[in-house]
Amino acid sequence: MELFVKGSAVRLRSCHEKYLYAVDDEKAVRQSSDGTSRQSVWTVEMVPRKPNFIRLKSCYGKYLTASESSYLLGMTGERVIQTPPFRQAEHESHWEPIRDDLPVKLMSWNGKYLRGNGGSPPWKNSVTHDSEPYVKKWILWSVEVVENPEKVSYADRFSSPASSFNSSVSGESNHGSPVNKLPTYGSSESIGSDPGSSPSVSSSTLMFTPSMSGTLTPKPERKNSKKIAEHVSEMEIFREAKSVRLRSSAHEKYLIADDDEERVIMGRNGSSKEARWGVELVPGSEKAIRLKSCHGGYLTASNERLMLGATGHKVVQSRRIQTGEPAGEWEPVRDGSKLKLRSRNGGNYLRANGGVPPWRNSVTHDIPNRSATQNWVVWDVDVIEIMERSSGTV
Repeated sequence: MELFVKGSAVRLRSCHEKYLYAVDDEKAVRQSSDGTSRQSVWTVEMVPRKPNFIRLKSCYGKYLTASESSYLLGMTGERVIQTPPFRQAEHESHWEPIRDDLPVKLMSWNGKYLRGNGGSPPWKNSVTHDSEPYVKKWILWSVEVVENPEKVSYADRFSSPASSFNSSVSGESNHGSPVNKLPTYGSSESIGSDPGSSPSVSSSTLMFTPSMSGTLTPKPERKNSKKIAEHVSEMEIFREAKSVRLRSSAHEKYLIADDDEERVIMGRNGSSKEARWGVELVPGSEKAIRLKSCHGGYLTASNERLMLGATGHKVVQSRRIQTGEPAGEWEPVRDGSKLKLRSRNGGNYLRANGGVPPWRNSVTHDIPNRSATQNWVVWDVDVIEIMERSSGTV
């Protein structure tokens, strides 16, 4: 109990090196590698008249709760969720810390333990409460005390400095300057009505013009957009962008960071945070970028084949890339008013696959050989946020 002090804030890290994470639907709980956001911070409350028990409150004001709902039909694990205060079954949000050497176990009201699951989906990254498992370490949690929880911002995962490829997320952009949200313009497509999403501006209709204050302002152009696009270099688009969406020209689907925090797939929901990629310039290079997912992993051209005997290699989210390693670096290459992204790990292109499963909606890096698949490596770039440059700079 000495690790849990009334009013303190903690992070709980599982044996999978992932944090207990309050999902932004304010109901679900899962594990995430992102320990930098407020969603991984839990406030400790003592339970009145029960000195050995605590409650853990999420950043949404909801309590970590051991429900009686099975996680999967026929399986022993039960769901762990967020619930509001003053509910009828308050005892379900009571947890008893039990010291197990340095890590702790958290025992729920019914004698089961908070458990961070591994394995394959749907178990992977899930959180349940269950009896002590054969793999005992799944119920062990390391406690990290958060000194200044009020200074932990909600996860702005697109703000890491470009010079620190493996650093934790900071509160500044990779140019070290504040960000301007793009205003809505008459773009060719409506992404969705999600009030939390930023408007989309197609790069093929985007021209940057300096304002009187020196801030770069996106300017839509309806008549000569192709001509304007030809005057904007492929790198200029990314130098002025803080975050982007990539839409496959062939399939009209977006590059999506799957919530298993490893896979990269194609999807139609361009309004989701998983479709947003933070832009980082590669230090010392004039033509390479990195793209960072909302889960904190970098878009990476791996050396692993998608399927045995096929030419395409997997594209994944990776946190293990070291500074200067080419697998996480991409070179934008113009293709008319659109772009290709060439990996610096072998020179293959980022490719959105169609056809039948398992190809459909997969993402690989490859060089297409057939004329019918040449446009599978062509992408539209939607700029979501642009960087504000210092006064007097054009």
